[in-house]
Amino acid sequence: MNQQEHQEQEIDIIEIIQYLLRYWYIFAISVVIFCLAGFLYVKKLTPLYEISASVIIKQEKTAPEEMLLLQDIGLNGGTNNIDNEIGTLKSVDFITKVVTSLELYTSYRNEKRYGLFYAPDLYKSSPYYVRWENIEPDKIPVSINFHIRKDKSTTLIESEYYKDGEKYSDKTTLTILPGYINLSIGKFYIEPTKYLTDKQAIIIATIQNPYELARNILSNLNIATSTKQSSQLNLILKSENREKGTDFLAALINEYNKDAIKDKNMISFNTAVFIEERLKEIASELGQVENQVESFRRENKIADIPTQVESYLKQTDDFNTQRLEIETQMNLLGYIKEFISNQDNKSKLIPNLGIKDAGLNSVIKRYNEMLIEKNRIENSSSENNPVLIQMNSQTKNLLHNIQSSLNNEINASTIALRDLERENTTNSNLIKRLPTVDREYTEILRQQEVKSNLFIYLLQKREETNLTQAAVAPKAKIIEQPRGGSNPVEPRKSMVMLAFLVVSVVLPAGLLYLKSMFYTKIEGMGDLSKLKEVSTVGDIAIVKEFENQNNRIVVQANNTSPVNEMFRTLRNNLMFMTSEENQRVILVTSTISKEGKTFIAANLAKSLSLIDKKVVLVGADIRNPQISNTLGIEKSKKGLTSYLAGIIDNPSEIIEPIGDNFDAIQTGPIPPNPNELLAKPRVGELIDLLKDIYDYIIIDSAPVGLVSDTFIISKYADASIFVIRENFSEKDTISFINSIHREKRLHNIAVVLNQTSNSGKSGNYKYGYKYSYSYSYRYKYGYKA
Repeated sequence: MNQQEHQEQEIDIIEIIQYLLRYWYIFAISVVIFCLAGFLYVKKLTPLYEISASVIIKQEKTAPEEMLLLQDIGLNGGTNNIDNEIGTLKSVDFITKVVTSLELYTSYRNEKRYGLFYAPDLYKSSPYYVRWENIEPDKIPVSINFHIRKDKSTTLIESEYYKDGEKYSDKTTLTILPGYINLSIGKFYIEPTKYLTDKQAIIIATIQNPYELARNILSNLNIATSTKQSSQLNLILKSENREKGTDFLAALINEYNKDAIKDKNMISFNTAVFIEERLKEIASELGQVENQVESFRRENKIADIPTQVESYLKQTDDFNTQRLEIETQMNLLGYIKEFISNQDNKSKLIPNLGIKDAGLNSVIKRYNEMLIEKNRIENSSSENNPVLIQMNSQTKNLLHNIQSSLNNEINASTIALRDLERENTTNSNLIKRLPTVDREYTEILRQQEVKSNLFIYLLQKREETNLTQAAVAPKAKIIEQPRGGSNPVEPRKSMVMLAFLVVSVVLPAGLLYLKSMFYTKIEGMGDLSKLKEVSTVGDIAIVKEFENQNNRIVVQANNTSPVNEMFRTLRNNLMFMTSEENQRVILVTSTISKEGKTFIAANLAKSLSLIDKKVVLVGADIRNPQISNTLGIEKSKKGLTSYLAGIIDNPSEIIEPIGDNFDAIQTGPIPPNPNELLAKPRVGELIDLLKDIYDYIIIDSAPVGLVSDTFIISKYADASIFVIRENFSEKDTISFINSIHREKRLHNIAVVLNQTSNSGKSGNYKYGYKYSYSYSYRYKYGYKA
């Protein structure tokens, strides 16, 4: 970009700024309106506070050595999947439970002021309590609003709801509170609270389905880990009521811990149920054996069998001890195998009664944990869930492994027992000599001991299970309690107001710029900057006080009004243009009629006469003469056309005195051939005669955009004033003037902008003589040509 282009661009920007500043009042009004609108908009918006909390999800402890085998075959260990926990916390059903527990599905607020401004949520401070009777919250079919208005002695309740796309409304008046309202959709209970006052505003109570509210809350709830591998969860909720949001997060964490504890207790619960069932059976069997011992001793009159057979029992102590241990394990294995084989226990957790085999214990524990997780996923997803399908396969594999392990352990125990029996056969040969009664009694004592040991063992396990249930710790440990900030995070009032302020400036600026692009009229001095080598010698403001007067001469002696100063400026600039000798003939024209050329010509002549210059105003617009109207004189029947047509030979007969040093030659009768009349040599002769008498000759000629009359007489003029009227003349006039100047059809052209309307506007005038002048106007005038 060369220097000239850069300067032109700067000029364009300055022109645009100056053009926009002309309409400063529009910007001021726009700023006031938009700032007020922004203020009202902010008042209408619902403020949202940010409530946050942090918890650590405790990981389940596992036996790494025992779980290594499971990991090798593609099964996960016992650690929690944080994504699953986040999914649980963010599930709609889970949040619905929290909403229901806090009764958040019923909300209260004051009626909006003027139906526009935000009314705060009256959480825990509502003057009324409303309840939908005889219905579970999750069964609420529609959302219903109650407008509760308190009068002196009654309470008016207006209800409205939509059902199947149709609006239903009802009005009920209660004289006593608490009371009931019966509607077609149900019965409602309303009672006052301690917050009810004598001058209570209208309260709006809304009851909706907790599930729908949970979906809305979920859109404002964010849960994420603090780092990628961390088990710390940060919970952030946006709520219009800080206390409600704080209570919700606290209840959400509490509900999650209750749910987790419930899952953990399922194993202990099922084990406890199994132990209780076995205790009843063993107690019954043990009672039978003890009764058998008592009966045997009574029938056989045995006093002290242990002393009698002490020597024999020493040989079989080791055998009995080992056989007792094996039989106990076989009984436990049999109980578990029987439990697994029972189809009623298909979805139940396998009880762990203390089997000694560590590997089998580990697999049973893993199976129970996976069964809990599978049941949990089944409750919140479909059967086609890939995770559920995989977990079904894994649980089947684990169950098969458990059954195989049980069979192996039972077979191994059977073999061991068979070996012991073989050894016992040898020992039995030694005790054959004992009385039959001794052998039978020993067998009964052995059964009693087995049953007694098993009964004691089950009692111990029951206590351990009860302790496990009582000692379950919360899964989510709170490290930051739920709390909210003192200021709302939404809406950002400063940003909203800034946006409205920007729009208040950009919108009118854009509209004004579009107006300037599509508006074809000349709006001010800025549009005249496109004149090429054509001087702008002044602008004349609107003069409203002369609008309905016959005399439109505004220039007066010793008058310092702005319009007089404007004509003085025009006069001085014109004298500067025609400062060379014998440059005294000034032609005034325009593009079309009603642009004010006669007004400019007459007042310019008057202004020149005030500085002791003899001036004559010649009415050469013979098609549409306006000199008499402008000067406020009677229209003459003789004038310029009379002289040019040869009707009058003496020019003095057509010259009329107007004032001191100021004469005028009216147009005279309008001829049928004005163009040919102006082309006669008598025009030049008249000009030469007038030059001998007057210092300045001002010619009011015809508009050049309509007829060619002015171009015929332009050769007699030393300077040409081209009048343009603001907001009237077309912008194409600029190109037309440039064309006339380029083709030299008018001599020494200068432009005057007429009827300017902007107060405080600065006009920058340029001249071919590299002379510049500026004048600032501070008054308004009104004149229409």
